[in-house]
Amino acid sequence: MKSFEVIVQEDNDGIRAWKFVLSQWKAIVKSREQMRRCFKRGEVSVNGSVAEVTKLLATGDHIKIVFDTSAAHESVYGREKLDVRYEDEDLAVVVKPSGKTMAAFGYMLPFSLHPRQYGGAKDTEASLEVDAILSDGILLDDADSDADDMDTSSNISPALGQQNRVPSDSWMLPLGLIEFLNDQVIVAKTMEMRSVLLDMHKGGEVSRTYRVICHGSLYEIRPQSDAATTTEMDDKRCSITTNGAAIDADCIEQLKIVKITPSNEAGYLSTLDIKPHSPFMGVNIRRYLMSTEHPVVGDSGNTKPLKANRNKGLMSALVRVEFLHPTQKIPLVVDMEEPAKFEQLRMREERAFWRRQASDLEELRRGGLDSVSTYDRAAERPIAYIVGEKEFCDMRFKVSPATLIPRTTTETLVRAAIAIAQEEPVKILDVGTGSGCLLLALLKSLPRAVGVGLDISEEALLVAEANNALHSLTGRATFQLGDLGRLEESDNLRQSFDILVCNPPYLDGNKADKLTKTFAGTEFEPPVALFAESDGYGAYELLAGSILRDLEAPGVKHIMARGGRMVLEIGSGMGPRVRDIFKFLRFEYSLKDKQDSERCLVFVVPELDEICARTCIKT
Repeated sequence: MKSFEVIVQEDNDGIRAWKFVLSQWKAIVKSREQMRRCFKRGEVSVNGSVAEVTKLLATGDHIKIVFDTSAAHESVYGREKLDVRYEDEDLAVVVKPSGKTMAAFGYMLPFSLHPRQYGGAKDTEASLEVDAILSDGILLDDADSDADDMDTSSNISPALGQQNRVPSDSWMLPLGLIEFLNDQVIVAKTMEMRSVLLDMHKGGEVSRTYRVICHGSLYEIRPQSDAATTTEMDDKRCSITTNGAAIDADCIEQLKIVKITPSNEAGYLSTLDIKPHSPFMGVNIRRYLMSTEHPVVGDSGNTKPLKANRNKGLMSALVRVEFLHPTQKIPLVVDMEEPAKFEQLRMREERAFWRRQASDLEELRRGGLDSVSTYDRAAERPIAYIVGEKEFCDMRFKVSPATLIPRTTTETLVRAAIAIAQEEPVKILDVGTGSGCLLLALLKSLPRAVGVGLDISEEALLVAEANNALHSLTGRATFQLGDLGRLEESDNLRQSFDILVCNPPYLDGNKADKLTKTFAGTEFEPPVALFAESDGYGAYELLAGSILRDLEAPGVKHIMARGGRMVLEIGSGMGPRVRDIFKFLRFEYSLKDKQDSERCLVFVVPELDEICARTCIKT
């Protein structure tokens, strides 16, 4: 119980009792719900009489609150019982519910564990409240960062090592030994036991097993020394046991492959049970797997995300704790099931894998490669490069490593340009044509249109010419070498094109290494077609500068006709900045792709005086 009292001053004359309590003791009564419960329990009195919530206070009133901490905590934290896996007079092993912070977990403990039977005079003075523990910093915050479980000193709160700062009446001292996900916590009920458990942890006497899902097939991992290794295989299960040095001299004691699951994005996912050498923690496992190029699935440090699993948390959980009871000398082994999200991820990835596998095999057959009986998406080049063809807008186009593989999202540009042309005899300029698929798909749908495809790569232009002949469009399409940042230097481009289409590189060049690892297959495509400077906006800036210089140049003929349309593909979230880059043009509208992302921007080329006004106003 905590008692507080005060005399009502003149400036609070006429205030309601509940408002006064909230304003006067906000550090104690922290919410309206707590305030209502205080009044309901009769803990607030005015001039010696129990007060009602709505009572009006007068100057000179004596108001007192006797705050029952235990009752307040029980009303909030006592309703949900924790999963206690083991408990005796000295310690307990408890499962921390997923989503609960360690602070909330600490408040819930007294209502799930049995109070210790105190025998000494010192023990009889012990309190059941955990406030002192929380205020003294003993409970750790819930987090996934590497700093939380890096090693013994960083994983255990500094306050745990400062005996003089721990109140003698704290009966329950949680000892954080794990990453706080959906895991188990060893709880010491006495100061002595806490000290013993800390020594056991530091001395490697507490064993933990983590269940993780990582990228790739861990069958590829082999011991790195001549240490003894045993391997057992049974129905997709493999156990690799080493003396530690074989895998990581300071970190991994045992690694067991539980399951290998095919994955649409990663090729394979490995579900592992890993036992680190104590006192090493989950972060050491994540760092080790990252070093083997099999990172754990997740969004935090030393992990790698799956596109289909973003913001779903870290795929790592504690599934076993083993230690010898320090006083009873009996082995304690506490197991728990892996989180449900693990199996959900595996099933989702496997279904997507087989759907994609069927699609890839169909591509192989359509490309005349029926002899290919097996195809490992994790190890092979993109299927389009194996076949040498890719479908785009219901047409087949030849592709090579010199060209970008056509994406279905780019079909949004085709739809936009067709809607603009409306079967009129338009002239189309395709900047950065690559395989020529964009221009040729437009010409196929617009029988009265003609066009020019421009690219900086001679190898890509050879593929475009092959596609031009393949679709019998050589009389209406021509391809030439050129740079999107120097269009005005090509006199033969001053044809007053009605439509300019462009799918420029827009991935951030500074993140090229990371992006090629994140998006499977992109490492085989030409970087010049994928990556740009200025955070991915460099190609837009070059194109805008080139078009603006041409429009402002004297003369009758220009690259773009007045009133012509420019149709640009953009990456997700790039719309505002690209619109600003092309501020000299009149933005007309945008289109979304099938994934509901803004994918295409349409601009109108205005008259010169409007261009001047736009550049003068917005510079």
